[in-house]
Amino acid sequence: MIKGAYGVLLTPFTSEGKVDYNAYEKELDFVLKSDVTGFFACGTTGEFVSLSPRENMEILEFTAKHLGGKKKLLAGVSDPNPQTTVKYMKHAANLGYDAAMVCPPYYFTMGQEDLIRYYEYIAAEDICDIVLYKIPMFTNNIELGTFEKLLNEKRIVGMKDSGQNIKQIAHEADLITKYRPDFSLLCGTDDSLVPSLLAGCVGSVTAFSVIVPEVNAKIYALFNQGKIAEAMELNRKALPLLRLADSLMFPSGYKLVYEERGLPVGHCQITDIEKIENIRPWVKEELAKLLSNV
Repeated sequence: MIKGAYGVLLTPFTSEGKVDYNAYEKELDFVLKSDVTGFFACGTTGEFVSLSPRENMEILEFTAKHLGGKKKLLAGVSDPNPQTTVKYMKHAANLGYDAAMVCPPYYFTMGQEDLIRYYEYIAAEDICDIVLYKIPMFTNNIELGTFEKLLNEKRIVGMKDSGQNIKQIAHEADLITKYRPDFSLLCGTDDSLVPSLLAGCVGSVTAFSVIVPEVNAKIYALFNQGKIAEAMELNRKALPLLRLADSLMFPSGYKLVYEERGLPVGHCQITDIEKIENIRPWVKEELAKLLSNV
């Protein structure tokens, strides 16, 4: 069962827009020292949509080489084309990833029955365990009725819910309790980490578990000790920093916070450098406040 804190790895870029593997190795060395359970390569914060298929596969290889056997690993294998998703899944399985995370197809609008067919198709390939990736701000949505039907697919073992809707998470957790107690519901947003755990999530897959892993590790430690109020208070103290990160084009704000940790990761997209520099002092201040609690 997938549970605990997982971090979404950021992809560093050179000034020429190429993957910076020297910076990425430093990132992996940094997170390896943390108490976070595992990591998610080629996710949304990892900008997988800005990478070629070859680059995505190379990042999966590089990550497995450095973290495999030391941390749990989830592979981002999302693509609107199901054949490409299957190709990624086979690659991830060969590299020893614990599961493959697949968001719904994006760009083309799909009905829920079409979405079910998509997931049934990749599950039937019987390559590896699959984690659904619900992120409706960027893809077709996984509605509650669709989620209930997909619980019947035994190869689908979990879902990362980045829908930012605690009500939906509560209903998803209820369906899991009734039909698939072995299924892992995972929070996808740092902002609502503790509320999501209280609602029934057994873990999380978020950016701050890479950027400030010691904070999320402490939140989990407090939560597991039954110190819910303290865990909630620490979660709340991360909110100002999260608001600053979200004030920039995604994921530039998260990269800015990481840069203030001494780990520059570059940009692939055209970014608002002036705005970045304007909020940098506030990011530095809020980061220091947050880290002072651990």
